[in-house]
Amino acid sequence: MNKKLITLAVAGTLAMPLAAQAEVTIYGKLHVSVENIDNDVGGADDSSTSVSSNSSRIGFKGSEDLGNGMKAIWQLEQEVNLTDKGKAKDWASRNSFVGLTGSFGTFLVGRHDSPYKAVRGKVDFFGDQIGDNRNVIAAVQSHDARLENALVYVTPAMNGLRAALGYSADTAGGSSDDNDTDAYSLNVTYGNGPLWFGVAHQEINTSAALDTDSTRLAGSYKFGDFKVAALWQSTELTNGNDVDAWGVGGAYRMGNNTIKAQYYSLDDTDGTSNTGADMWAVGFDHTLSKRTSVYAAYAKAGNDAGQSIGVTGGGHGDRGIVSPVNGSDPNAFAVGLVHKF
Repeated sequence: MNKKLITLAVAGTLAMPLAAQAEVTIYGKLHVSVENIDNDVGGADDSSTSVSSNSSRIGFKGSEDLGNGMKAIWQLEQEVNLTDKGKAKDWASRNSFVGLTGSFGTFLVGRHDSPYKAVRGKVDFFGDQIGDNRNVIAAVQSHDARLENALVYVTPAMNGLRAALGYSADTAGGSSDDNDTDAYSLNVTYGNGPLWFGVAHQEINTSAALDTDSTRLAGSYKFGDFKVAALWQSTELTNGNDVDAWGVGGAYRMGNNTIKAQYYSLDDTDGTSNTGADMWAVGFDHTLSKRTSVYAAYAKAGNDAGQSIGVTGGGHGDRGIVSPVNGSDPNAFAVGLVHKF
């Protein structure tokens, strides 16, 4: 049997299990960047050059038609690291679930982005790059993790209006359930033509006596080739104090090229002075095809004496990066390549 016939035979054998499913899709995103990072720690090693894998992933998803407009859906998504073999994670570390969808909406069980987190990503022009807005809005206490042990319900769209509810039965994980460590999350979003708006709230209970909650508003508007976006967030910490953050950004598209910029600010934590910070980022994206793009970006943070945010948080990789110190002004320049399949 020649090589061509062997190849066809193997392909046919592998395709047989897939044929039993109504729809099965393999997809992914590979995102690498090379950057020079100056963390301004005041020492000889405060500057580094690194090659990072930034939320690269591979996923499998499918559905089965159950009739009467209802489908069973599933997804398994795993982060992959293209630059450091030591970054192994549990299988299905990203959004992975099984659920039902139909005229009633969508119901999921598994691991999934919280409805609260979903609102942030819609207005971040530097997601998974240096300058990701999570450097600022998640600096003191993050509410942007995926829900573990999650139940998520998303309503059908009603004239552009949609709501999502999420519950994590046990955020601590482990071998036994703990009703004192759970989370509630919800959002309401509206999208119609160039306008998008979202409001979200989340409460995370870390014990019977301690909990933290956060509320955010976000919106964007597109007119022609120009898009603007803004976000405001207020978080109550476990000690009862509040901290607010806000940001604005914009992008202008010219054919295959996009110029973008955003600015985010973190206010002082209530009762604690000199704990604020800010960050700005500028970038240039160039689309090579529907699946492949390249970019260049620069980001810089400014910290008060009691704060130490960086510019490489969020979905950006962390290989070879030194953490900034209080009062420092870290900055970074990066070039990156993104391919989706």
